[in-house]
Amino acid sequence: MADIIDLRKIRIADSSELRKRGLMEGTIKLIEDDIRALGTGSQGEALLAVKDGVIYALVKLFRPDRKMCRAHIDFVFTNDANADTQSGIVDEVLRYCFLEEYYHKVTVICNHGNEGLERILTGAGFMQEAVLRDEVRLKNGFEDAGLYAMLSYEYPKYNICFVPFERGVAMVSGGADYVDSIKLFHYGQEITEPFAKNIASGLGLLDGNGGLLRNDDGIYNLESEQLKYLPDELAKAYVELREYFDSMRAGFDINVRFTTGTPFQKKVWNALNSIPYGGTESYEDIALMLTDGNLPEARKITRAVGAACSDNPVAVVVPCHRVIGKDGSIVGYSAGIDIKDYLLLHESFTAVTPLISKEG
Repeated sequence: MADIIDLRKIRIADSSELRKRGLMEGTIKLIEDDIRALGTGSQGEALLAVKDGVIYALVKLFRPDRKMCRAHIDFVFTNDANADTQSGIVDEVLRYCFLEEYYHKVTVICNHGNEGLERILTGAGFMQEAVLRDEVRLKNGFEDAGLYAMLSYEYPKYNICFVPFERGVAMVSGGADYVDSIKLFHYGQEITEPFAKNIASGLGLLDGNGGLLRNDDGIYNLESEQLKYLPDELAKAYVELREYFDSMRAGFDINVRFTTGTPFQKKVWNALNSIPYGGTESYEDIALMLTDGNLPEARKITRAVGAACSDNPVAVVVPCHRVIGKDGSIVGYSAGIDIKDYLLLHESFTAVTPLISKEG
């Protein structure tokens, strides 16, 4: 199991420990003054990377513009921070930058003599963008350095892909081992989540109003060479959803992780997987599954089942669209009734017509 790295903001009380760990130099008063400057700067912030209660790095984040779309990172490691610890710190800082602060681009400067940091940066997914002449001052002169950069849609630990279908786009989020979100959008609909918006914008998928473009020119289509840059499970989800929408797949082999939801909601979401492709169940039917067929108890939770279906974080793969009203009416779908109707018609047609390939 990888060591857990915690990031926290620098504090005045850290001054003596920072000097002891060799991360800052000078008198305690001078270090305290530097911490005040780092902690209150409008153009950035300073963080400490801590493992098992021990500080292993000072991380400075500089924001060169007010839009906060990009940040420059300066890593200062302790002498006893080995390669694994440094790598873990870089990974955690990237997660913070992309998933918490919603930067679209992050950069790091690495002088050519620092081969260890260069290996860590390239291993984390950075690419060298430029060579900066005489960037680093040494005791006997200056040295060139490499400018390493990563964009939000290049982040290898967790990312987003977009899968087109007839009515819109499925936005899929996940990492190397799991998928935790699939949301359906109409063409032209605006994406409001900052990380997703950065990626969609960077990939050129948004129109002038911030809405998702149609797939007229195949802009959402990913070839095998492009898929290898996505985290493994996310790439698998892209392929399987394309096959599903192309009537080539009736089931999924995607590892889903529910990172949100109450225990009751998770029971409902797991129960939905029992509804077969091309079939439907009512909200009361799902409630009966959860109460072992006890009708009075099922009726008490039917409304809660409907609310849980509406909050399903993994659309299509967890098939809440197959849950309909007791009278057969198509109701209650967060992406819109028209998309729910489309999914049911799509499945009902291919359920009675041989799929182009076998079920997943």
